[in-house]
Amino acid sequence: MNDMTQILNQLDRLLGEKKLQEAESFMQEIKQQAKEEDNANTQLQILNEMIGFYRQTSQKEKLLQSIEEAVGLANAMGLEGSRPYATTLLNAATGYRSLGELQRAYLYYNKVEEIYKNDSLEHDMLMASLCNNYSLLYQEMKQFDKAEEYLLKALEIAKENTANFEIAVTYTNLANTCFAGKNYGKAKEYAHTAIRYFESKNYSEPHYCAALSALGMCHFEEGEYEEAEALFSRGMEILENSFGKTRQYMRLKANYEQCVKVLGKIHGLELSKEYYETYGKPMLEEKFAQYLDKIAVGLAGEGSDCFGFDDALSQDHDWGPAFCLWVTDETYGQIGKALEQAYEELPSEFKGYQRTVSAQGKGRRGVCKISDFYTRILGVSTYEKIDWQEIPDWALATAVNGEVYRDDEGVFSAFREKLKAGYPANIRYVKLAEAAAKFSQNGQYNYARMMGRRDSFSADLLLSESMKQAMLLYHYMNGLYPPHDKWLRKSMHQNGGLQLDRLLKGLQSCLGQKGEETKQTVATIMEEIGSFFANEMYQKNLISDVDPYLDHHTAELLWRAGHVGLSKEELVNQIVKLEFTAFDEVKNEGGRASCQDDWPTFSVMRKSQYFTWNKEMLLQYYYDFEREFAIGHNLITEKYGRMMESTAPEKYKELEPHFPVIDEQKKAIIDQIVSIQVEMMEAFAEKYPNTGGNARSLHTYEDSIVNTSYETYLRGEVSTYSDKMLQLYGRFVVECSQKQINIAKAIITNTARLYGYKSLDAFEAGEL
Repeated sequence: MNDMTQILNQLDRLLGEKKLQEAESFMQEIKQQAKEEDNANTQLQILNEMIGFYRQTSQKEKLLQSIEEAVGLANAMGLEGSRPYATTLLNAATGYRSLGELQRAYLYYNKVEEIYKNDSLEHDMLMASLCNNYSLLYQEMKQFDKAEEYLLKALEIAKENTANFEIAVTYTNLANTCFAGKNYGKAKEYAHTAIRYFESKNYSEPHYCAALSALGMCHFEEGEYEEAEALFSRGMEILENSFGKTRQYMRLKANYEQCVKVLGKIHGLELSKEYYETYGKPMLEEKFAQYLDKIAVGLAGEGSDCFGFDDALSQDHDWGPAFCLWVTDETYGQIGKALEQAYEELPSEFKGYQRTVSAQGKGRRGVCKISDFYTRILGVSTYEKIDWQEIPDWALATAVNGEVYRDDEGVFSAFREKLKAGYPANIRYVKLAEAAAKFSQNGQYNYARMMGRRDSFSADLLLSESMKQAMLLYHYMNGLYPPHDKWLRKSMHQNGGLQLDRLLKGLQSCLGQKGEETKQTVATIMEEIGSFFANEMYQKNLISDVDPYLDHHTAELLWRAGHVGLSKEELVNQIVKLEFTAFDEVKNEGGRASCQDDWPTFSVMRKSQYFTWNKEMLLQYYYDFEREFAIGHNLITEKYGRMMESTAPEKYKELEPHFPVIDEQKKAIIDQIVSIQVEMMEAFAEKYPNTGGNARSLHTYEDSIVNTSYETYLRGEVSTYSDKMLQLYGRFVVECSQKQINIAKAIITNTARLYGYKSLDAFEAGEL
């Protein structure tokens, strides 16, 4: 029997890869094996996992069987009154609650609460979890006040423990409870807070979908059907991708369909595909069978329906049962006219909807040359001809929207897939810089100045522009092409921007308002939006700090735009040259060191290290080093100074006040990184004693005034890294360790290569 940690890791991997059938078979196999080996502990743990799995996948009979087996086994093991027993009862109760067997759930929850109190767990997260479950039970019993009472207890415990995920789940449950009690205003507040927690931590799972659903239901009850539809649709997408069409998915789908019904619409993409399957596909198979592999079919291009943004108002022009047939110039020359005629003979009415085509919309549907399609939208017929400096965002968004139903030849999709990869990196950085600067200048700076001048008209213009730039920035940040202005908000909403949408609606409510209170409200929301973007861009490694005043990041974004196009080798060369310039300026007490004039050795040593790094790390280090050097902060000087903490402690005490302060958390991270790399160097030196023997001594305890060990040198260097650089470097070291890549060996292999040796073994043997 494998270790339980390994079993759970394997199960998590299968679930993460959405291999639900394999996950179920795996659990059944482990359970049977544990039973045969008389391993009751493993058997009970896997049964608890199965209860959760069958509850999530809505398999009633298997859920009931798993509950019965788990509780029976726990009793047989004599676990009554213990925490493992409470865990089993809690899982069982939650399973019963999901099936509507509320009385049985209530009895089990009571037993769990008794165990927790006897074990002094009143402030433990286990009790918070129980309170959440109690609340859901009371909600189903229609006792909403009691449900909210338990949830607020859970929330208090979660906050005491700084448990962000549990806080988010509790806010979700509060939203659903208040909705059920018809307190929609309070429910919306709770739901927005939950969604903000989920999105800030990138949690995409059933509880997040429940928060989306709660907010959607509130919008529906208040007559905001478009907003509700978008929220239900987002939740359905997440659930289907992660868990399949579960009971929760079907509830969301029912709500979504109710929105569609109330709005009296069907999305054009859905209508188009059904129309194609009903009439288009049979027509092609009957009349153009030998050309099927040369005809791409789908719906894309101009029109709100291609984006999935169409509504009842969209149906007045250029909307209805239709699809696109894209062919090469050669294929069009062979069958183009016949294909056009066959398409025009298809019914213009389908499912009660009539195709309407305006003069402006002519040519958007039906037969189209691939070259004409892209030229009409982008102004060019091939990807290579795109002028990224001039082409508008909306054109790029239009060229990749919609859906391709079939494209055997792949010509149409080849261009499309290149476009879907997003902006070239340098263009993306420029757009990020422009949007960040405009957002900041309009909303974070000039709005307040115009309000101070009592020019609310101009202030509103600036605020509106800032809101637009925020939506553009959201798209650029997430690698998306922004559509036309009228669809910016819908696109942002569709792509998970609920937290930002909530903040922008707060700004919208300030338009047309005057006075100091409005000015302060805008300032507060602007700070929140700035923090949102700064943190998101920081996590995506687009910027180096989290300053909420976004214009402060413009210079860095433009710097990155100018350097991201460099190859890895070019970046390494420029970094090493800059470092040598800084090295040349290092002042030594005993006079200039000979190594400061040894460019060949310096170049090889530094390049050997940097060629092991990825491009993201090189860009970050280059930016940090150049920025600090420009303001008179020499990182090479600091590195050697920090080494003196071990090699010359008295001198270090004099220098330390001139160095940036490193907090204890950062020191701990540095120590972990150094420890991992020292172990790697020890392993390398053991396998390659000649090469290792010619290198520095390994450990700090070997340091002296004339000897600096590998460990001390590494600690000094890593201590000069910025927070972002340390994050990237730490991740790199951990990944190498997990993949059993020895960084020391990789660096010295590069050294051997740069010195002209064929291999590391040849270097070890001294054979050129």
